[in-house]
Parts: sequence; structure tokens; C-alpha cells
Amino acid sequence: MPKIQRGTLPTAGFYVALSAAFCWPLFAQPLANAHGDWDQHIFYYASVLKNAAFGDLPFWNPWYCGGNVLWANPQVSLVSPVYLLALVMPLTLAMKFNVLMHYLVGCLGMHLVIQRIIGVKSLAITVFLVSLFVFSGSMALHVMSGHTVYLPVFLLPLVVYCFWQAAAGDTRSFLIGSGVIGFSILNGGMHVVPFFVVLLGVFGVGALVFGRQLKPLMLAVAMFALGCALAAPRVAPAMAFIRSEAFHDVRPVKSPDYMSIEMLGIAFFDGAQDTRVKVSPGVQLYGWHEYGNYLGWFGGILALASAAWILAFRRRRDRWRETSAALALVVAVLLTAGEFAAYAPASLLRDLPLISAFRIPSRYTMLVPLAGALCAAFAARVFEDIHSPSAWRRIVEVLCIVGVFQIVLVNRTHLRDVFILSAETQSKLFERITPTVAEREVLTPGGPRVHRTYMLDSMMAGVSPLNCYEPLRARIVAYPGPVAISGQGDVTVSDSTFSPNRVTATVAVGRDPARVVLNQNFAEGWSSNVGTVERDPASRLPSVAVPAGYSGRVTFRFVPPALWAGLVIWVFAVGASVAVWSTSGRRQDR
Repeated sequence: MPKIQRGTLPTAGFYVALSAAFCWPLFAQPLANAHGDWDQHIFYYASVLKNAAFGDLPFWNPWYCGGNVLWANPQVSLVSPVYLLALVMPLTLAMKFNVLMHYLVGCLGMHLVIQRIIGVKSLAITVFLVSLFVFSGSMALHVMSGHTVYLPVFLLPLVVYCFWQAAAGDTRSFLIGSGVIGFSILNGGMHVVPFFVVLLGVFGVGALVFGRQLKPLMLAVAMFALGCALAAPRVAPAMAFIRSEAFHDVRPVKSPDYMSIEMLGIAFFDGAQDTRVKVSPGVQLYGWHEYGNYLGWFGGILALASAAWILAFRRRRDRWRETSAALALVVAVLLTAGEFAAYAPASLLRDLPLISAFRIPSRYTMLVPLAGALCAAFAARVFEDIHSPSAWRRIVEVLCIVGVFQIVLVNRTHLRDVFILSAETQSKLFERITPTVAEREVLTPGGPRVHRTYMLDSMMAGVSPLNCYEPLRARIVAYPGPVAISGQGDVTVSDSTFSPNRVTATVAVGRDPARVVLNQNFAEGWSSNVGTVERDPASRLPSVAVPAGYSGRVTFRFVPPALWAGLVIWVFAVGASVAVWSTSGRRQDR
């Protein structure tokens, strides 16, 4: 890892100020909640904290849909600073600081790559290239929409830094890069996995094609594999759930999904775009937040021109990083364009395992400013060598300063008037309330559903709505009523107790065998102390057969399937990482 150098702390302070200025609209009403998908994604964090209030790990989520997986839900963050911040401040404020911290980490990661790896000396040029990625329009639009699953995109520069350091022989950087990938997945970043695959894959292939080196490609595969192994306790249960019979994906797959030339032009170069943009009827299948990515004319053209220059004049074996960055930009733009042809990159990726679940190819646009900034940084380093302090260099630096203000001020507008809703209900976040399954959510005043915090409101009121907004869920079989155990046949049920992962009741069975059922959706992972949990033949609820004459407690427990397998993989991955880290340290000491 890099050593702290003179000027590091003042530079970090500058990025803190820049990130705070960009994110400031989120803090205009510090305790307010937000509309759109913010309700859904803040609800995920609230569910983890609600489970903790009962002393349970975040395995099962009884607070909506009649019960759904929590640990195995790819969109849920299991490791996040939000959970520590929420102990000392309201959850909505903690989420805003979480966003701010990700922006700051993105700035510092890009700064490391641009100055430490590529070697750009000018601070003005560096800050502009950092801003081109970190404050790009795509990330601002997804933050505005509440898509917190994409916050780990800001960790991509750290992965690039570690990968290039590892390719130069730094073993510890390889381990750190793998750890960043693992943390991203645990931080709810399963949606970012395709970005890691594409970015590392293109860098590895670029090194092979342009640099005639196989090692970077092998490192790319190993870094990604180790990262997944470090997140195996999350990955294995998520994959087991997605492949299970209980899994039900309600999201429609719209195809072909592509961007027209007009859409691409507006997305990258039109500073007046917002979520209301409608372009090319019949082509634009989703809201504009899935397409927009304002980079400005200066930044966009500089990125494309730099990539073209690198591919035309810098194709040498010792410059494979440059050509790989240019190749990454080309691939990112083609992926962003979507399924425009049968052999388009996005169409081909539809057939790959795991990545095929990445439904909207235009989201690859988040890679465009990263690859573009890297290309422009390589060009800037050569420019600095040719034009050491000179009038031309001063002109370029002034343009960069103007470019920073342009990107920040234009894309910052997307964060205005997002957090504007009342959030008093979060005062009940840590109360132990046994939920009741209901047909509908708790209604709150104030317009259509997207302008209400109905998922949080329902949780705080102890209601688990069946008409939930959740694309990845277990099939709904629960019925309106309390989350409790009931009996079928000659059986008496009493003294029921509840916690999210464990529901218990006292059961007394007569002369004939009986069956008890739990009013939650069925998913693999439910078990009982009196027998195997299976679907009730009539209701399809989790149920267990109880023998005649039984009298005692019956407990339903939920533990994610494949969790133990994931933990075993994690133990081996951590052990191997510690051993390699120690070995590399001894080698450096010699």
C-alpha cells in the first residue's frame, strides 16, 4: 500500500470538502426521508437493525411480503458503516453519511490511480479526472433514485489500483484488491459484480493482447475468485435461494434493450437532462435514470480522443495499461449501447452465468467515466512531459478547473429535493413488535406510492404487507393474520413467541397425529425441533407433522441454506490470505 507522503492530508481534506459540497443537497433536511426506491433500500437496512433488536442475525425478513429472505437477498447490505452510524443518529441521516463516505472513497481511490500509478503531476488535471468519474451523471441519478446497491461502484478505482500494483509484483495489493471485491459484495454490491468481471477481464485480456503477458489475466481471474470466496457466506446462500423452487423474480425482462445514437448523445453531453427525459419512443424501455450519464463536452470528447490516440500511437508491450484502459472504454461504450445487434457485447453477456441476471445493459455506462478518466490521465501524463510548466499547460489546467465546476454543478442538481419526506416513524426502529401479515401496506398521506415511505411505515406499525414492492422474493403463500404457529387437526396451540428467525409455541396433540403451520412464506432453510419442515399440502406454508400425544414446545427456525458451506470457503480464503500476507511480509524484510 502507498506510504503517506507530504501533502496527502491537505489533498484528502480537499476531497472531503468537494464531496460534501456535491452531496450537500441530501443534507438540506437532515432527518427527512426520500421518495422513489429510497424507501425500499433504507427498509433493507432497517430490517437488519430490526432483527438485531430481537438479538437475531439478519437471516429472515418477516416485515414484508409475508416473509422473505434477508441474508440471501442480493440487494441487502450485510456489512456497512450505516449500522454503526445508526446507533448514534437516525437511520436516514446515517444513509446520507454513507453516501458521502462512498463519494469520498471514490475520490481518494481515483487520486491514487491517477497520481501514484499513472503519474499525473498537476493537481488541477488530477481533480478534473477524479471528478469525471466520481461526480458523473450516472452515479448521481442512481443515488437520486435510491439505488444504494450501486454505491460500491465507488470502490472500483481501488480495485484498479490494487490490480495494477499486483501486476507489478505487489502481492499484498492483490490481497487488498480481493478484499475490496469481497467487501463490495457484502455491502450489497452484487449488482456491481458484472462491473468487476468486465473491468478486470478487459484489463487481463488487454495485457495478453497488447502486452503479450499472461500474468495479469491470471491475476484478474484469481483476484475476482478470491474476492468471491471472501464473500462466500453471502454468495453461497444468495445463489442457493435464486436457484431454489421458492424463488420468484417478478421483474419483466425487456428485450431488445439498447440505446439509440440520439440517446447516447443526450446521455453523455446534454447538461439539461433529468429523469423526465423521453427519447426514441419504442427504444427507451426504462426511466432516464437508467441511461443518463452527463460528462460534459470537454470531459466526454477528451476521454474518447485520448482512447483513440492510445490505440493509434501507444500500442507497445510496456504500455499495456494504457491500451487496456482504452480497450475498457470501447467495451464500456458498446455495453452501454446495449443489445443493438445479435453479436453486440451486451447480447453475448446474456448467455453468461450470473452476469445474465444483469437485466439493463445501459447500467454499464457507470464504467464509461472510469475508463475515460484513465485514458485521459495517460494522455495528460505525456502532455505534462512535453509541456512542462508552460502557457499551454496553464490553459489546460484552467479548462480542467472549469470542467470540475461544470460536472459538479450540473450533476449535483439531481440530488436536490430527494430527501423531503417525514420520517418520524423511525423512532420505533428498535422496538420489538410482532408483525401481522396484511393485504395492503400502511397508507400514509401524500400522493402516489412512489412519494410515500410505505415500506418503512408498515414495518414501524408492525405490518407485513402482501402487496410488497420486492422483485426478488419467495413466492407469496402467507395469509393475513399474525406471524404465529397454528394447528390443523386434534391439536391445541398456545403461548406463541416471536423473533424474526425463530417462532415458538406450546403444542398439545390429541390421539391422532396433527400438523402445525407457520404463517410465513416457504423457503428452503426452515427447520423445526420436532421434524422436517415441508410445504403444507393445502396452504403451501412451512409446516411440520407432530406425532399423536406430543406435548411441548414446537419451534420453527430459519437459517439460510448453504451458509455453512459459504463459511467453510470463507475460512479457507481468509486463512490462505493471512498466510500469503505473512509470507510476502517476510520477503520484503529480507
